Amino acid sequence: MKYEIKHINTFFFAALLAAGMVTSCSELEDKDHYKNVDTDILSDELLVVNETSQQYLESTAEYSKMSSLFANEGIYDELNNKGQLSTLLVVENNDYVEPEGTSDEVKTIARAHVSDVSMSPANLKTEDNSMRIMMWHGKYVNVNLDEQAMYSGKIADHIMMGTSAVKKVVKTTTGYIYVISDMITTPQSLNDYINALNDNYSMFRETVKASGGKEFDKVNSKPIGVNNEGNTVYDTVWVYTNEHFDAKNFDLNSESLTATMLVPSNDVIDDAISDAKERLIKWGLWDTWDADRQYSFKNTMLNWIMDVSFYDKKYTANEINGSEEMLTSIFSKKWKSSAQQVDDEAIELSNGVAYQVKKLYIPNNVLIYRLKEEFSIYEFCNAEQKEEYFKLNNIKVNKLNTEVAAWTPLANVWPDHENRILECGVGDEGTGEWSLDFTPCRRIYDLWYTWKERLLAKVTTAGRTVESIEPFLVPPGEYRLAFGAKQNVGLDIKFTIFAVYEKDGTNKMEKIGESSAITLGSATNYHYDRGTALDNRYPEWYDSSYPGNSSKAGNYDTDGGLVMEKLVVPNVYGDNSPVRLLMRVECPAWGDKTKMIFNHWCLRPTVDNY
Repeated sequence: MKYEIKHINTFFFAALLAAGMVTSCSELEDKDHYKNVDTDILSDELLVVNETSQQYLESTAEYSKMSSLFANEGIYDELNNKGQLSTLLVVENNDYVEPEGTSDEVKTIARAHVSDVSMSPANLKTEDNSMRIMMWHGKYVNVNLDEQAMYSGKIADHIMMGTSAVKKVVKTTTGYIYVISDMITTPQSLNDYINALNDNYSMFRETVKASGGKEFDKVNSKPIGVNNEGNTVYDTVWVYTNEHFDAKNFDLNSESLTATMLVPSNDVIDDAISDAKERLIKWGLWDTWDADRQYSFKNTMLNWIMDVSFYDKKYTANEINGSEEMLTSIFSKKWKSSAQQVDDEAIELSNGVAYQVKKLYIPNNVLIYRLKEEFSIYEFCNAEQKEEYFKLNNIKVNKLNTEVAAWTPLANVWPDHENRILECGVGDEGTGEWSLDFTPCRRIYDLWYTWKERLLAKVTTAGRTVESIEPFLVPPGEYRLAFGAKQNVGLDIKFTIFAVYEKDGTNKMEKIGESSAITLGSATNYHYDRGTALDNRYPEWYDSSYPGNSSKAGNYDTDGGLVMEKLVVPNVYGDNSPVRLLMRVECPAWGDKTKMIFNHWCLRPTVDNY
């Protein structure tokens, strides 16, 4: 927030009084005493003088050191050239600390105490107490008022400029002087803070840095010689870029930000990733043999941690730790305070605040992209498994085949994808109702190829050996259920979902969801695994922005048509152990139809599956 006040007169302060911003009994009272040649002391904390700020500082012995700094660094000359009102932050000689460093660093320190904004104490009040004043060194100083300053007009030790307490305020003919307890320390920007993190935070630091890049700035790089090949050698200046953050209009160096950054240490990250891996193992979703996946997994988790760590609003620790709502980062990642924790102490930065993360939890919906399988898994089941996993009621299996030719979304890059189907027909009871109770299960393949080798060799799933079939064990939480069949079979079906488990020595089957009627007509909603009802429709691992991508990629290997927006799998054991499901597909009548063609089912975790 920036105020540019070119002049002050009695009408301005009268308006403030009329607006109720100041009161006659407040120590923040502001009146125009410029015609009074004498010094007017309103209180021990607010002084009004008929002098310029420079004249007052130069004539007052207790500010001589600060005044000399302003004079030596050209502050007074620049103020006079500008000829506008200003605010100066000064310390008494006893609180003065001689600036150290290069001449540029000393100049920066001096300029950190000067602003073009002339702010009366009364104008420091904001509804959310979030005032910031831009100083001449290009960074903001945060202003905070406690309750006595906000509501009773107190000044001394009740107003903070950065980390410095205001002792008193002097109103001059050219603006305001705030006498503070300590010299302003120039806070780092988010980017400065990240770059300065020590090696205990190297994973977070390097992940953020790796998301950007740098470019050679030839214009500002000075030629310093010629090498043996005759090429000009430069004293190189680099321009650092970060498209990942720039895409969200979030420049880590920008002083216009009012941001929050959450900073986890290596230990916190390691604990979170270890916990995530243990959960995947518990759910049966971790391939311990696949080194490529483990490398990819860690990097995927690090990128999620980075993306959930940045916000375009300044939050308090209570808002982060105690918010009932999930916070949404600039990258649309969700922070759930009941699962995470940050330190209570904020680290003030020039363009926001940072908090040390004490506990980090990676959500289920990050660990599980989706659970999906084709009904054609039936062909890999032995007789006993077919009997257990596919219970047929007035419906029988006719055949299994590939109705759509194998297809790849990016030729010579991605493996082929097939549309294997399970075709069923009318059962022995004739044209009446029918149902299929199936247990979502998965294929366990041989270990001959790693994930990368399968891509490079373009090996299809059909070219691998299925070692066994196992039921999916689905972790507790909320999912969206999707499904694919073949259009135009002319049947109305409905899904009912059950959790199947054993508890206290008893086998239980608990109904957990039921869909509305689904018509398999001419619409393509449920046509194989297209699915127009769900977002993120591209095939798993497929980058739709890759040059040369297929325009039809969104029609293949996606979730399918929406069956249930929310399906909550219960925590039946109380320890977040996964549970087996049973999905019942039923139809009121075959009528004059003779076949039903199943393609696949898909469970995708929702954002609330944390």
